[in-house]
Amino acid sequence: MKKLIYSTLSLLLVASTLFVGCGKDDGTGTGTTVEKGPNITFQTNSGGSQTGFTFADGSALVGDKIKIGIRISSDVNLKSSKLTVKYNAQAESNVHDSTYTSNTKLSNKDVEYTIPADKGIYVFTIYATDKDNNTKTAKITIKANGPLIEREDGKFYSLKATGADKFSAFDLLLGEAITASSSATNQAARDIVDASTGAALSKTWKSQNGTMFIISGDDGKLNAKTITQFRNDQDILDAWNALSSTAKTEISGVDLGKLIIAKSTRDGNTFYYLIGINTVEDGAGSEEDFYTFSYKQ
Repeated sequence: MKKLIYSTLSLLLVASTLFVGCGKDDGTGTGTTVEKGPNITFQTNSGGSQTGFTFADGSALVGDKIKIGIRISSDVNLKSSKLTVKYNAQAESNVHDSTYTSNTKLSNKDVEYTIPADKGIYVFTIYATDKDNNTKTAKITIKANGPLIEREDGKFYSLKATGADKFSAFDLLLGEAITASSSATNQAARDIVDASTGAALSKTWKSQNGTMFIISGDDGKLNAKTITQFRNDQDILDAWNALSSTAKTEISGVDLGKLIIAKSTRDGNTFYYLIGINTVEDGAGSEEDFYTFSYKQ
């Protein structure tokens, strides 16, 4: 699986089921519709040999092996079933396929899957189709957590800088400086934009896509931790939750040694970034003013 940017996201422990297919009147004359297609349930942990199953939305560590018990029943003989996984915004890929050649109305499958090294959101979807070509689906969403990953250092310039390569905004998701030009159509990617209005570097960051920031004091600590004391993405989430009342879309006092957490929502997923300021360069003019920082997620 192609490695993409990782993310952290809190999820409700509820499995959702979606239904596809035409309804029909139930014959009572009330107009009540009955959904066509097989019924799908997930095996729960009921003791004995029925243990170790993942059956609801939740979280796991990268490298964990999960087991999904697929239980399908149908009034019409089954045609096929499959289990797919979708990682973040990638396309679905098949995990398991079954084709039923005999008269089968019940199917029990236990499928194991090892979470890859990529932190992020994994959506598992079961498709069950009967021989009348009616399909139902059911989903489980798993957030994969793991150790913080060091990103390459970031750099961007004053909003008043000039030059084709002196970009004044930064896209944390892709890890690159981008233009903050009013004529550009990249506002959704502008996690950070310098807020300078003159030659002096403002030391103020703003967001143009709703990204929120929490900034440390001069001690460079958030939730009593320095940047090296944050060990995993849960540490970042704990710090954010403890200090969320101070979160803003514009922060001032961005300077050497400060620690920042940025919370960005992109394509329906929430990402947390831990940012340590390495350089704040404010020269005599505005053209060469810039920030550099290291960041983890």
